[in-house]
Formats: sequence, structure tokens, C-alpha cells
Amino acid sequence: MKIKNIAIIALIFPAFCQAQDKNNHLPHQLLSDPFFSDSSLALLLRNHWKYLKEDGANPKTVHAAWGQGVVLDYKSGYFADLIGFDLSYYGAVKLGASDYFNTRGILYKAGQENKKSNAQGFSKFSQRYVKLKLGDGTLKSELHGGWESLPNFGVINTSWRLSPITYLGWNGVAELGDTQLRAAYVSRSVDRSSPEQLHFKTNSGKHIAYIATGEIIYNGDSVTLKYGAGESDGYLRRQHLFLSSDVTPHLSVGSQLYLTRALDAYRAMPAQQRDFDRGANHYALEMSWKEDKFRSRWGLSYTRAEKKDAVGLYPRHMSRHSFGNFISLASAGDDYLRDKELMVATMTDYQFTPALLGGVAVNAGNIRYQGLNIWSGEVSLYGRWSPSYPALKDLSVWVMFGPGWSYKNVNRTPLLHHGDYRRSHTLSGEIIIDYRFKLL
Repeated sequence: MKIKNIAIIALIFPAFCQAQDKNNHLPHQLLSDPFFSDSSLALLLRNHWKYLKEDGANPKTVHAAWGQGVVLDYKSGYFADLIGFDLSYYGAVKLGASDYFNTRGILYKAGQENKKSNAQGFSKFSQRYVKLKLGDGTLKSELHGGWESLPNFGVINTSWRLSPITYLGWNGVAELGDTQLRAAYVSRSVDRSSPEQLHFKTNSGKHIAYIATGEIIYNGDSVTLKYGAGESDGYLRRQHLFLSSDVTPHLSVGSQLYLTRALDAYRAMPAQQRDFDRGANHYALEMSWKEDKFRSRWGLSYTRAEKKDAVGLYPRHMSRHSFGNFISLASAGDDYLRDKELMVATMTDYQFTPALLGGVAVNAGNIRYQGLNIWSGEVSLYGRWSPSYPALKDLSVWVMFGPGWSYKNVNRTPLLHHGDYRRSHTLSGEIIIDYRFKLL
């Protein structure tokens, strides 16, 4: 039997059993087992439009994609309080696209060229894994094996558009009091905008056998501390340290440290394919203020990523076809991660009504290049509407739109004209409409 047929049966079987139970056609003991009684099935409809107009490295170029997604997410309970499985289906329909749509991560690129005619939807079961519950009341632990999204897990992460990036491998979590240990070993991925299973690759296209990562997390009453480390086999090695603390009921502060080192496979690549030469570090400080309906988050960061005769870049990701765990505000529409770049950012919003939130996001970064101060920045307005009407309580609408500015460049290195750099401009926008249904 094909895997898709197995998956469909897995999704509908619990609901079928419950329906049959009402007619006393199946033993009540079977349906009362937590494997069935604790299972859930949810449907998510997502409409996502994402747009960027820019002229930094090319003549004026528009990157736009629009799609309608559907997600069926099934989670079982545990049979014998030991074993279960989760299964998720993702489908996407193309509603619109421009050339260069692929940079938006919404639609599948079916050909090599960046033409809108190559934009397509997709269909996939990209989360399917077995889960084992281990330990006792004191030491709680789980072991998962299969295809799974791994949000903020060690040095890797999951990014969503109409579907998430998922990874093939094993991961485990163990909790003891306020401390949690997590580890993962993954060998392949399925991208957020594709149904294809892909091996991790270097910037030069060579295969990477695996990414291994682990972390320790401490959650105290007012302090959270995370230390993570990981390696993409023979390519990059990374450590990060995250600290956040509640100073007062309204004020919290935090810091982040990211250290990345080049390994043999990375150093062997030609210079034009390397983001940095030997090492790259990123340092970030953050502050958040919350009071009643007002919330403001501020960030300050600095990057070191030396590269001979060019502007280096701190790479967020551990390889091609993976996504890095990077929570700094330097990750905005334009990544402020260039060598010696100082960046300041804020996201400030107000809850105007229980249903309506509105705010502004501002980012600005500066680098020094051949004696010049070169600036980049963005200003965006955003809003979220989450109605409280019973019929619409699971609806959410997110909107973000605004201009930006940067500099003309080749591979992030400024193009100079008569001893000065040339300004470039951007205009970006995003609309996400989610509607969630609980089916079981």
C-alpha cells in the first residue's frame, strides 16, 4: 500500500471509530484507549501573499508569490502510554506569481529559470513520525523518529510559509525540573515551498551527510538560559548562548551570542562561494517593555565576518536546504549580518481593541567600506486582526507593508561610483490569512 493511502487511513480512522462507536459497532474499550481518545485532527487554511520590489543587485526586479494552502494535522495519543504517531498533510495552490517568485518561499519552482510560468503548487505528507514516551514522573522524556518540523531546536529551525521546512532523522527531549536537554540528528529535508526530499549541501553544491545538534535549556522563575551547539558534517560548527531575564513585571532584557567556525569542506570552497573566510560571530542585546496594551521590543547587534577583498556575511543557516536557529532582530526583511555591521531595530505596537493590534517596525544598519559609512534600513507598518465573534474566533489576518533602502552591490559588496556608493530602494509587503478548524 502506498504511503499516501496509509496516511489517509491514519487521518480518518479515529473519526470513523468514534462514529461507529455511537452505533455500538465497536467495543467501547478500544475507543476509550488514550491512543484514540487523546487524538486530535485540525484543519488550517492559509492564504499567503508576499511581495518585494528591489534594485540592489539588478535592474528593478519584482519578487511576488500568492498561494492558498491547506493543512491537515493529525496527532495521536499514546498506546500503552508508550507509543504514538503524528501525521500532517500540506497542499498549496498557485494564485499568482511574478518572475523571481522563488525568493518568497511560497510556491514550488518547477524549472530552472526564474520565470512565473515555473511557479506551481504542491502536495505532500512532510510530517510523519513515530513518538515514544519514556521516563517517569520525575524525568519526562520523548524520542521521535521520522519527518518532523523542528522549531528553534539547537542550531536548526523551521520556517513557515504555506508549509514548514521538515527534517528526516531522530530527536529527543528530556526534562528534569526546570532543565531540559534536547538533541537531534537529521540527514535530509523538505523545503517549505517544495515536495522534494533534498540532501543538505554546501554553497558549492556538495552533499553534507548530516546535521547534528544539541542544547540545554534552563527555565527559572524569571530567567531563561539556552546553550546550543551543532555541526553540519565537516562544513560548519556553531555554538549559541541565549539569555533572557524579567527585570520587572514590565521590563525584560536579553542577550544572544552566535559563534560559527569554518571546517574543512567550507574552507575548500572557492572564495566567491564563501560567506566569510574562517569564522563569523554575531552579538545581540534586546529589551522589551510591556504595559497594558502597549508593547515595545528593541534590539542592538554587531557582526564580525571577515572576508578578504569583500564584505563578509554571517550565515544564518548551517547548509543549503536547512534553516538556522537565529532569533536576533538583525533577521529582518534585509539581513543586517554584514561584517562590522552595527544594527538597531524596534517593533512597537498597541492593542487598540481586543481584536485589533497595530504597530511599526524600524531597522537600520551601518557598515564601513573603503572609508565610507554605508546605511541600510526599513520602515514597516503592521497589523493583526483576530475577531472575537464566535463564528470567526479562529480567524487571523496579518498585514505588513513598507519601504526600505540599501546600496547597489555585487555579492553584498558595494559598487562605488566616483568614490561614493549608490543608493538602492525596496518596497515590501505581506498578507497572511489563517482560519483554523478543530475536526476531532
